[in-house]
Amino acid sequence: MKQTTLSEIEPQLADCRRVALGGMLLENRPSSLVRSLIRSGAKDLFLSSAPAASWDADVLIGLGRVSTVRIPHISLAGVGLAPAAKEAYTTGSVTFEDCDEALLLGGYLAENHQAPVQFLGNLGTNDLVDDNSLVVKDGRVTGVAPLSVDTAFLHAPFGDEMGNLVHFGSRWADLIIARSARRVIAQVDRIVPVSETARLGVSVPGYLVDHVVEVPYGAHPLGSVGSYVADLDHLSEYQSRVRNAGIKNYAAEFCAVQHETYLSRIGSARLAQLEREAV
Repeated sequence: MKQTTLSEIEPQLADCRRVALGGMLLENRPSSLVRSLIRSGAKDLFLSSAPAASWDADVLIGLGRVSTVRIPHISLAGVGLAPAAKEAYTTGSVTFEDCDEALLLGGYLAENHQAPVQFLGNLGTNDLVDDNSLVVKDGRVTGVAPLSVDTAFLHAPFGDEMGNLVHFGSRWADLIIARSARRVIAQVDRIVPVSETARLGVSVPGYLVDHVVEVPYGAHPLGSVGSYVADLDHLSEYQSRVRNAGIKNYAAEFCAVQHETYLSRIGSARLAQLEREAV
């Protein structure tokens, strides 16, 4: 059985150094595991993701836990810019590797295939390719080297005790991220029987997942497709607080606390509204 709890998994996260976050932009992001990663004290992280990241990447960057980022896009979508990522890029406090979706996903694919290079035939010649240390050129072959991570964090609406995950809609890059990681930890809104994940359709098989944690509303302040939408009001508040008062007060209120306390601070009425908006 692979089911565990946040309190059991959290002490094991302090040694994380190369981390990948699943989901896409405002959907199916592993927010509760990111908060656990923060509480574990992990730092000096290499951070990657699906091609578009959001609050989860921004809060890690803002708290000084990240040294290098390989993510093409970090934002709060319609709410606006990700404030901590913008500040870190402007000041140069974090290294942002130049990459687009092809270079990022190509790196995951090279690791999936255990190949020394993933051929990328349509990069062309542009400022992103020229003198980019991520680009591998071998004769007439242009591509990217493998991208491996020690820990991948994923979110899915449903999972079972064997680690099988169920996504509604696209699973985005979660499968290739899972295949690129030495350890995969998944959070799900609800643990269901194995027969139920089989009926619904497994999107990431359990043999790729090392641990699964049941965390209701675990993606908040982002959304879980089919269950609840992203909390745009909370994201707007986060953006404002980071810009005006810094991120530490926000983190003390919403990241340093255990999940049950976090949910109580969001409020049951607000969570119910986000569920209704997902229907």
